[in-house]
Amino acid sequence: MDYLLGGSLGALVALLFAIPAIVLEVKRGVGPSDAPLIVDARQIFGRQLKRREAFLVGLLIHILFGFLFGLLYVVFVLRGWLFNTHAPYTLVSLIVYALLSWMVAGLVIYPALGMGLFARREGKDVWIETIVSHLLLGIALWLLVQYFQPPFFIVPT
Repeated sequence: MDYLLGGSLGALVALLFAIPAIVLEVKRGVGPSDAPLIVDARQIFGRQLKRREAFLVGLLIHILFGFLFGLLYVVFVLRGWLFNTHAPYTLVSLIVYALLSWMVAGLVIYPALGMGLFARREGKDVWIETIVSHLLLGIALWLLVQYFQPPFFIVPT
């Protein structure tokens, strides 16, 4: 249950942060390069994407990263793998985790999708968008835990 809760909160936060991009896409037909916090996925697996497809792929990647962000953080907490702070659900812990997840995404996931290191093939400033996105996810999850603190987040000692 903890894993599903963590993943769901991560996906929910990612979806909430994507609302401005979704509104811009629906209302004005803004291209993916103008969508805030959404990766510009112009090409994936060697296939060139149309504008709308690029936006939807970028949105899917964004929400998937949010889900994985929340899920994997709970895995680290429950397994005692918080080698960086040894203090679960703290702001510092989530920020360090956000930076590490950004590095994994930039060095492993984006290259595997054919976007290059830190998605540099999609634009020279994409690395800034992705780090901001990861940091916002970490801060938002910390705020959710502070506000809400259901018993699921109590770490067994």
